[in-house]
Amino acid sequence: MYDVLIVGAGPAGNAAALELAEHGVQTAVIDYRERIGDKLCTGVIGIECARRFPVSPRHVRQEVSSALIHSPSGRCYRVERRGPQALIVDRVAYVGEVAARASEHGAHYHIGYRATAIDRTRHGISVSTRRGATVERFEGHLLLIATGFRSPVTRMAGLRDRREQDYIYGQQVVVETNGVEGVEVFVGGGKAPESIGWIVPVSRSHGLVGTISRQKRPVCLDSLLDRLHGDGKIEARAHEFSRWGIPVRPLAATFADRLMVLGDAAGFTKPTTGGGIYYGMLSGLIAAETAREVLDYGDLSARSLRKYERRWKREFGRELEVGYYARRLYESMSDAQKEELMNVFLSEDVQSDIMNAPGFSFDWHSRTILGTVGHRRVARMILSFGPAIAPLVRRLISTAAG
Repeated sequence: MYDVLIVGAGPAGNAAALELAEHGVQTAVIDYRERIGDKLCTGVIGIECARRFPVSPRHVRQEVSSALIHSPSGRCYRVERRGPQALIVDRVAYVGEVAARASEHGAHYHIGYRATAIDRTRHGISVSTRRGATVERFEGHLLLIATGFRSPVTRMAGLRDRREQDYIYGQQVVVETNGVEGVEVFVGGGKAPESIGWIVPVSRSHGLVGTISRQKRPVCLDSLLDRLHGDGKIEARAHEFSRWGIPVRPLAATFADRLMVLGDAAGFTKPTTGGGIYYGMLSGLIAAETAREVLDYGDLSARSLRKYERRWKREFGRELEVGYYARRLYESMSDAQKEELMNVFLSEDVQSDIMNAPGFSFDWHSRTILGTVGHRRVARMILSFGPAIAPLVRRLISTAAG
């Protein structure tokens, strides 16, 4: 019997496995994928994430200190800060490297095993798996679920959300590029005003083009690809597009008797950008630290594990809440309103006040968001957009104050 079972070998699961294994906790990691870390992702991480969870230089594709932002009408704004703010990494290699370190410290990896059932007993918790015709059962004292958004494993464990979990769609495709050297972001668009799009170079000849929106069909992605092709920035798709769900609110409960939920499975993604690597790894670290404590004194009840939820909320819970209401505010605006807002927000003087202020971080958005809605010129403009906007601004500010 293991001390801890982890289902899911993504950023959150591997970060937890490494922390546990380094402290001598008998840990097993189970994942249905044959290749660790093989999940659709742009691979952009902030500098703070890279420092806290180091990435080998050979896995860094590019350093990012600026971005070109396109308004709905096509007007361009350059946002730039001195020194790198983010890294574009080989996501599979980065996640795999954390798993390799965990394995070196004694974590046992069972790759290609799909979880089919979870059972609790008085003395432990078990995960039944299948790999081809092989059926195997793993037993442990504690279970960490790190399988991804709307995972069936969460449902197998008996966790039912008390509210409909809000989410958006991410869509991405590999393309051949023509001289695209930096990150470009595209705000809004006629077919999906609530969308955000991007092109991220991953080599001299290829890049990732993607969008996040409420649209399940790839209408905004197709529109962005047509635009980029017309501008001569891309040649053609190298692969068919992929789509995935991105939670913009966490689960109502991220713990129960003998289990904790972390990463995307718990809804720990940035509602503003859809990125989930850093908060996922932070949740893995918090879950591992909590697991070590409860294993030491033998109380694995939900009451004992509640401390895990208190800790992640203290670490990044406000970021999730502020980001959620910022996304709601963004989605409520028309393209014309976004155009007007960007003309002020991305002006040189406001950028100097907000974007270049101390504390700006790619990993922590709340300070920038609150600095924006609280800026005298920006706030006056947002409130002029009408009665549907004002309640969201007040909710955003009250969330931050709380």
